[in-house]
Amino acid sequence: MAKKQQSNYTEAEFDQAQRNMLDPYWRINNLYCIVNKSGQKIPFKLNWAQEELYRNVWYCNLILKARQLGISTFICLLFLDRCLFNDNLSAGIIAHTMEDGQQLFRRIKFAYDNLPDPIRKLITADNDTSQMLKFSNGSSIRVGTSLRSSTVQYLHISEFGKICAQFPDKAREIM
Repeated sequence: MAKKQQSNYTEAEFDQAQRNMLDPYWRINNLYCIVNKSGQKIPFKLNWAQEELYRNVWYCNLILKARQLGISTFICLLFLDRCLFNDNLSAGIIAHTMEDGQQLFRRIKFAYDNLPDPIRKLITADNDTSQMLKFSNGSSIRVGTSLRSSTVQYLHISEFGKICAQFPDKAREIM
């Protein structure tokens, strides 16, 4: 007969952990890691600009901002969180160059790879390429310079002004 594994957590602590996992705001501020400007792995916490966007997100957001506020990083983590904790969602990020798209994707992949093991074991990445993660819950997130023939529930177009200026035909296709 198998011996029952003893938990070091009280029932109240376990209940609180379950409530935390149901709260997207808690998850965004507590589950994910990023690499900071100094190259160090750190826990992600919303800054003032990310907090403002999180609190006021709408179905269509145009974000006119100064650079280096972490909005792209926040969007990467928000999309990852939505895909991990909701079944059959599709998220996409369009970048003006594939190199920039892959840089954004590395942020997503780093955050996923550094999740607590129980979460990664529960929601596995079944398809893992340099442009897409497809999860065991049917959700996926991908990056590209175009997302033709894709239906996504979440879409971020990074540097759309640059796309319009440098690649007007691509901008028309995106629109």
